Amino acid sequence: MANVYCIENDGTTAIAQRIWCKSEGQELQRILEKNHDLLPGDQIDPEEPRRWLLIKREMPVPDPSTGKDNWSIDFLFADQDAIPTFVECKRFLDTRSRREVVGQMLDYAANGRHYWDRDILRNYAGETYKANKANNGITTIEDLFENKHFSDDSIEVYFERLQKNLYEGQIRIIFFMEESPYELRSIVDFLNRQMERSEVLLVEARQYLICNGTKIVIPTLFGYTEEARRVKKEFTELSASKRKKWNEQSFFDALTPEHAEAISAFYKSALALSLKITWGTGQVHGSLSIKETSIGSASIISIFTTGALVVNFGNIPEAPGKRLKLSLENIQLTFPENSMYPSVPFSSWKEKKDKLLEVLKQLVSEFRAQE
Repeated sequence: MANVYCIENDGTTAIAQRIWCKSEGQELQRILEKNHDLLPGDQIDPEEPRRWLLIKREMPVPDPSTGKDNWSIDFLFADQDAIPTFVECKRFLDTRSRREVVGQMLDYAANGRHYWDRDILRNYAGETYKANKANNGITTIEDLFENKHFSDDSIEVYFERLQKNLYEGQIRIIFFMEESPYELRSIVDFLNRQMERSEVLLVEARQYLICNGTKIVIPTLFGYTEEARRVKKEFTELSASKRKKWNEQSFFDALTPEHAEAISAFYKSALALSLKITWGTGQVHGSLSIKETSIGSASIISIFTTGALVVNFGNIPEAPGKRLKLSLENIQLTFPENSMYPSVPFSSWKEKKDKLLEVLKQLVSEFRAQE
């Protein structure tokens, strides 16, 4: 890469000072955690720039023989198409960036489906968002759904798709470095040309100290030829085209008679409360999601054609979330402690649907009054 020049007031130039990282944690991981767009989504996909949801920094990786979390990946992100994105940060002077880190990342990618399911991924994402929601750079789960491609999806469907992509190996691996050695570029280029489902990329995040003392960083993507981009885009579009767009009729047609009676009553009562209903795009299981604008833009509750009911605490602001949790505990609707998206089986909520609807009615009435 060419030098970076500062232009002085008199028109002369000075070369910006190159900064070399001494600490991966402070100078690479920290800036990426606070600035997700340093993964250049517009360079990865110019037609539909990638947007990032941080699942977790230091994502734990269990040892298959013991079940203990002996390793970790620097970052696990997901994009708006629910593609799991593994990111490893390395300094240029760290010689492990040559070969060891490549094998390590491929091992994690190959075995990720054995480590994490949708509930683990969803809970980590919710915990990460709540811990960082004060930072303007953090992308919330709801933000991903502003894209029309996801306007009718529920959070549950998104994480189902994330799990499915992980299981099928439709993933992205990114090496995030201040500068990359030639041999690593060669490995990345080779792997990316050979792999149809997965992407292996390298992002150089060169840092400079410019003339007024400000630090700047310039992220540049390597490892993506136009031919590789075309092949992977065609595969992604083919996969996306297999998703099913559910509606009221197809959803209720898929229910068993036992499920249909209770869910239909719940659905009609939600409509009577003027709650917004959206339908999912699951390939196998349909979903309806219930939203209330006075509480937030994302769904409060989702119900699936399996009969399961999911309470989306991870989508709900703190005050209504606490209020809802206390009310559900009062009607003895139980779920795992600290779960951000607890799934309640049909057998556990069907007899309590009237009480559950009353809880929802009171919550909506309370927060509409505060608008």
